[in-house]
Amino acid sequence: MVKFSDYRRRSIFSTRLFDICCFVLVVFVISVVSLYFTNKDFAAELRQVRQPKPNLFCVGIDVSQTIAPAVLADCKKALISRLENFIGEKNVYYHISIFGLPGCGSEAIEDIVSTQSPKDPASFRRIVEEKIKNISIARKLVEDVDETPLTTPLFFFLEKILKERAGTRVIIFSDLVNDDSGCGVQYSFPQKAILKFSAHTESQIIFLYSTPYVSYYNPELNERLMREQKHFLMEMQRLSSQGKVRAFFYRIPDHPQARKIFLRSNLKKSIPSTIFEIIWERVSKMIDTIIGAVRG
Repeated sequence: MVKFSDYRRRSIFSTRLFDICCFVLVVFVISVVSLYFTNKDFAAELRQVRQPKPNLFCVGIDVSQTIAPAVLADCKKALISRLENFIGEKNVYYHISIFGLPGCGSEAIEDIVSTQSPKDPASFRRIVEEKIKNISIARKLVEDVDETPLTTPLFFFLEKILKERAGTRVIIFSDLVNDDSGCGVQYSFPQKAILKFSAHTESQIIFLYSTPYVSYYNPELNERLMREQKHFLMEMQRLSSQGKVRAFFYRIPDHPQARKIFLRSNLKKSIPSTIFEIIWERVSKMIDTIIGAVRG
């Protein structure tokens, strides 16, 4: 037989639990409101919650020699696997380009795929999969004769693609290092193009970036590449923190197994295909902005 004192203890416990839940809810609401007015990144993400499902994607793939072949191979596999989810969806369009080919400016860029999502698996394999599989690290055909420079025209590529693809979601696979030193014209950080692109509320840039790769022992070169990558990230994060651009940065792990899991997970958020993935993408981005705000 349950005693009256037991009922009383349970009642007190339930009341305290309710009070704690109410307190946590109030703190959460206050925190959300505070972040909305004080953190421009969070405010931008909160406003995007009711945006429709994205259906325009632009993918840029860095094929310069500071990209590890294994990293490029895993990125290609993950991208193919992700795009397969859209087979038969007539309202989905994607554009895939590579940059870092021999040459300067537009010579170092090539459009690989620009299409409505194919209607069936056979069409997908022919129009999309085979072309992505054929992407490889840039090489000079004849080393001793060809004087065409091998470049990494990241700044030029961003300037070009952001002007052409305003209102889309841009996903960049790169080490985020710009190198056009062998060219007659060098491009600077494309701030104007970024700001113009970001004027469209549906525009956002997602960087999946890898550690710069050097195939031979050269500590000074490694250090310089890492310094340039850090500088680019700082410039983009500065614009993002000011609410001038929706930009997200995710570092690709060096370990092969971790890299495969990372790419599969992040491409679900970057190129979502289901309602659950869309909800998770928006929630996770708000969480990312909160974490960024806490870290300062």
